[in-house]
Amino acid sequence: MKKRINTYLAIALTTCCNYKCFYCKNGGESISKKEETIPLKEIKKIINNANNIGINNFRITGGEPTSVNYFGKLIGYIMGFKDTKVRINTNGFKILNYINILKKYRERLDIVFSVDSISEYLEGVHFQKYLSEDVVKITNILRENKIPVRYNIVVTKLNECEVETLVLRAVEELDVNVKLLDLNKFSEYFGYCNSVKGEEAFNLWKELFVPMRKFYNFLDEISDDLKSEWTTELIGKKHGIPMSAYFRGKNWIQVKDSTRGTRYSEFCINECCFYKTNNCQEGVFSLFLSSNLMLHLSGCKNNLIHYNLRGQDDEKIKDAFKKLLNLI
Repeated sequence: MKKRINTYLAIALTTCCNYKCFYCKNGGESISKKEETIPLKEIKKIINNANNIGINNFRITGGEPTSVNYFGKLIGYIMGFKDTKVRINTNGFKILNYINILKKYRERLDIVFSVDSISEYLEGVHFQKYLSEDVVKITNILRENKIPVRYNIVVTKLNECEVETLVLRAVEELDVNVKLLDLNKFSEYFGYCNSVKGEEAFNLWKELFVPMRKFYNFLDEISDDLKSEWTTELIGKKHGIPMSAYFRGKNWIQVKDSTRGTRYSEFCINECCFYKTNNCQEGVFSLFLSSNLMLHLSGCKNNLIHYNLRGQDDEKIKDAFKKLLNLI
């Protein structure tokens, strides 16, 4: 029997998104900035090879993955393999189009719903991913169908005043789990009105960054139990930024606190210029396939360990996976 590798493959199906959140960037999670979507035939081939070497866990993201016309077919294809699990990162605007396939495989998937605020506008800034009536309705339908849901809340100076209320509404009223994330340091952002790059982007990050320690007392007060290093089944504890979790009843609040540092491989420490110049935030976390079919480590900027899988045969695809897995 094939042994499951304790990591997942994240796949940015597309760079296209119906939102342009001020703290995001062109391409979303993909390293590509072009408007592009991976062809279904290519993604099937890569998933098949990943599964053949023992990767059973997949995270589907973008851009907005539910906007891709083959999204439902892709979920069905992944679930055709034994013991596979899927996490779907979405802003939710089209997720109910796929309710039937989500219900069918609800024991093996979960939905990560981006919800950052209770209000649509804070200090004049538009929060496109806020807890609207539609978001509440979608959440309730998913939970009524016993589909696991988690809210991802990106915390900034603008929405920190609402985080505690949003967390309590999520876990108590809507019966969903929560992950609090501090702001990633990017070299560019969409910004409030126009995109910002370079020094402007760094200054925006400094302006908006909120350390997670601000919420630790609140989380201690509302929780029944705490684990200082905890993660969900899709990833091992020894990868990336250490995560803590606070448990309240049957739900949990996970915290990504980048100030706790992260884990690196010997390659990172000895050979990577981004590590040596303190320009790597993620460390060695998970495998990531960007929309341009470049396989790399999540958040990794070092093109020496980026592998272009476009048009490659099965052996070269597997070899690229194995090289990155050796680092993990």
